[in-house]
Amino acid sequence: MDDEANFSKKIRAIAKKPDKCGKRYSGFIINGFRFHTISRESKRKTQNSGVVNKADDGVNYYGRLSDIIELSYGDDYKVVLFKCDWYDVYHRAGIKQDEFGFTLVNFSRVIHTGEELEHDPFVFSSQVEQVFYVEDRKNEGWNVVVRVTPRDLFDMGTEAPSGDATV
Repeated sequence: MDDEANFSKKIRAIAKKPDKCGKRYSGFIINGFRFHTISRESKRKTQNSGVVNKADDGVNYYGRLSDIIELSYGDDYKVVLFKCDWYDVYHRAGIKQDEFGFTLVNFSRVIHTGEELEHDPFVFSSQVEQVFYVEDRKNEGWNVVVRVTPRDLFDMGTEAPSGDATV
């Protein structure tokens, strides 16, 4: 019953429409990843703006985080959206694999700019994982995708079933 009450509370909050004023952030932590916008990391040596969104059709969309927006629906519910610069994953001019199996992305091939309704550059913050991009010195204009695991996530392995029930 608790889940049902919580669900209907969220539905009621969303039905009210978001507050007129949202909040913008230059950084956000979710699911063990620390994200920063491109503009924030331009002043730093570290990189935290790389994102990947695995779509329902199995396509990995690669991008960089340009804005973080929080929408509030009263006091009951908040949604954090990431606005991203998404890169072409449909043509060889935008994405390719090198001889070692690494994925390379061309930052000059931007898609989903928001100019058309179906080209929405926003995703929920919970839908992305973090990646890093390393400039490929052999292929000018291309960046190698490096996947990372979230902070504080440990692979504990699996426990082998025991035939003994000794206590």
